Amino acid sequence: MNRFGYAIALCCLLLVLAGCGRKTLPIPPQAVIPVPITDLSRTLDDQGVILNWTYPSFAESGEKIDNIRTFTLYKSEAAAEDFCPDCPVEYDLVITLSAEGVQPGAKLTYRDTALKKDYHYTYKVVSGSGWNIASDDSNKVSFRWETPLPPPIGLTLQVADRRLILSWQPVMALYDGSPISEPVRYQVYRSNKGREFAEIGQPVDGHSYIDQELTNGRKYFYRVRALRTLDDTELPGAPSEVIAGMALDVIAPVPPEKFTIVATGDGVKILWENIAQQGVAGFRIYRREGGDKEMVMVGEADRSSFSYTDRNLPPGKATLYYAVTAIDDAVPPNESAFSREVEFAR
Repeated sequence: MNRFGYAIALCCLLLVLAGCGRKTLPIPPQAVIPVPITDLSRTLDDQGVILNWTYPSFAESGEKIDNIRTFTLYKSEAAAEDFCPDCPVEYDLVITLSAEGVQPGAKLTYRDTALKKDYHYTYKVVSGSGWNIASDDSNKVSFRWETPLPPPIGLTLQVADRRLILSWQPVMALYDGSPISEPVRYQVYRSNKGREFAEIGQPVDGHSYIDQELTNGRKYFYRVRALRTLDDTELPGAPSEVIAGMALDVIAPVPPEKFTIVATGDGVKILWENIAQQGVAGFRIYRREGGDKEMVMVGEADRSSFSYTDRNLPPGKATLYYAVTAIDDAVPPNESAFSREVEFAR
């Protein structure tokens, strides 16, 4: 081979070698990379933590997507004495969850009960759409875990008009009997059917709660948890037993007054004046004979009637005493005290 041919061959070899450099991984297009999850949240109870987030509906390009295959949870745990709030988080555990069958916009939930006493935990989640196609990290959630408080005991309900007054005994110690060093508050939960309970109102410092603006005659279910706060983490304790009750109108009306009693051809007629008051549904008329102590109901009258004729008189001559009560429209009705007695002698 002459010099010219050798030079040409050498140039070709160099060109081939230049084209055989190291290949890099392809960069996924923005059209398929999910936007990062921004609504990761956590709910604590006495069993552990419940993590919640939403399936992203869009890619980073702004286009709609429905091809997420996995959600990867990253979990960090650090003992309280080693925890550094300003240090980078090191994630110790990776949990991969399938997104098969889940639609964009759906709410996802994961419960983690593998928690250690006196440890700090941090979580984040990443969406994956395939090999090397993953979103940026979600927002982070963190908390400190401690042994839950025992449940409150001794729940009672006091019935009132459109109100129920719930009371319980304070939680004074941990499960092992050791004292509680933090202030304890209480969160009340209510259910209409006794299954799914929701918080009502804010946590209270005392040992009672008044649930107002209720529907009389409707059954409500309640339970209570004790709460304490550690390092800005509110830790709910175990739930109490469930107690149920109905709000009722328990305020009785005022009895009628200003009576007149006259004999008629077929009996005795009692007349009265009603005191103006709302909710009166009617009246009950009572009678006793002289010498008897107990009044016996002999009849009823509706709310528009202000008299009653007693036609079933006892035989013979006797002194009779009558009294009238008012009843309201509650279910069951509230009955007033007896009016003053009026006397009728035959």
